[in-house]
Amino acid sequence: MAVRKLLVTIVGAALLSLGGAASQPAKTNDPWLELPQANERVEVDGAVTLNRAPGSIQQLVLRIPAGGPRINYGSIHTKVNTESADIAMQSSNGLDGFVLNVDLTKSGGFPMLSGRNSVELEYKDEFGRQKYCNFLLDFANPSSTTPGGRGFEIIPPAKTVEKRAGRLFAVVIGISHYAKGGDQQINDLQYADRDAKSVLDFLKSPAGGGVADQDSLLLLNGDATTESVRHALFNFLTKPQEQDTVVIYIAGHGSPDPSDPRNIYFLTADAKPDDMGATAFPMFELQDVFERILKAKRVITFADTCHSYGFSGARAGAGSRHANNLVNQYLQRYASKGQRAVITASDISESSFEDAKWGEGHGVFTYFLLQGLQGKADANHDGVVTAGEIFNYLRQSVPQATDGKQNPRAMVGISSGLTVSTVPRTHASLQLPPAPPLH
Repeated sequence: MAVRKLLVTIVGAALLSLGGAASQPAKTNDPWLELPQANERVEVDGAVTLNRAPGSIQQLVLRIPAGGPRINYGSIHTKVNTESADIAMQSSNGLDGFVLNVDLTKSGGFPMLSGRNSVELEYKDEFGRQKYCNFLLDFANPSSTTPGGRGFEIIPPAKTVEKRAGRLFAVVIGISHYAKGGDQQINDLQYADRDAKSVLDFLKSPAGGGVADQDSLLLLNGDATTESVRHALFNFLTKPQEQDTVVIYIAGHGSPDPSDPRNIYFLTADAKPDDMGATAFPMFELQDVFERILKAKRVITFADTCHSYGFSGARAGAGSRHANNLVNQYLQRYASKGQRAVITASDISESSFEDAKWGEGHGVFTYFLLQGLQGKADANHDGVVTAGEIFNYLRQSVPQATDGKQNPRAMVGISSGLTVSTVPRTHASLQLPPAPPLH
């Protein structure tokens, strides 16, 4: 099984499952995260697996050991699941550094969710240097029937189906081959381009909505440059009107910038690892696309951009500190405005898989996406596959096929009634066992 590669070798892929009492001394001057209610400690850019309910964690303690009062308090910022948590933070400081207490129940709450959750910390040290790190809290669900003990809440059937009106538009991007040159290179993928082509072929079919050639844009490999991706998102997507439906599909690498991991990018075909700020597409610009460019109310986004070991080269050697990749989580945040559905191929910092055994060569996510759109996700046999149904199908079929190593995610509040395909009412859909409720 070939792993689709995303996270930079220098920005790492491995997750550390850490335990132990929070009272253990720090091994370095790096910050760390304490979970008093679980008696756990998470090292910088690490992760911990918690076999408990997400709601049992209501307090976070972040410690910055070095610099003491010489660190500017105003430069310290925290985020919980991409949302600023500064308003819920209280701090104290001394010669041994800062202690930051984050109350997850304050200011409307910052609840932990099933699956992986992120905590981010940034500040300027006593020398004015920008520092950034993140931590992952992975809430396994021991009662889940999915392999690996992971589970996400199943989306209930939509009360009403949002049928398509107006025209269907599609932007489909798939990059398997990247420009080479320099000390660092972006590793190629096997089937991202084939995945994208197959998705557009389906969207052109009657079941997929019959998107017209003039209403669709396909960017594969060398055609998917930063310039052409910007044109697709900032220019082509000005065409759909409020009553229209837009489908966006992206397959390729996504990664934090090794020079500044606060910034996350979609790696276009001409992206340069040593100059991502100037050559790759910044994920934060998606927020502008969804808030200012898109007029269409109905937007469905499928993203398969989380693949480990995306870079190879001189800087990817021993001693490089591993970091977690939050590309999927931020993509969901940026693309979740309005009446929309966003489904990513994997959980935070998980790898996506691709192999010849899935449809003679597909990523596992896209293979089951196509299977579901063709009818296997039509759980109630009404002839319509909705966004909620396709996610419920993916959230069970993909983990089953990968022994629980890959878990698709949907944004909180997904517009579950959006129509994503239409199929014959007599289609015998695959009935997967219902997931147990989360506790």
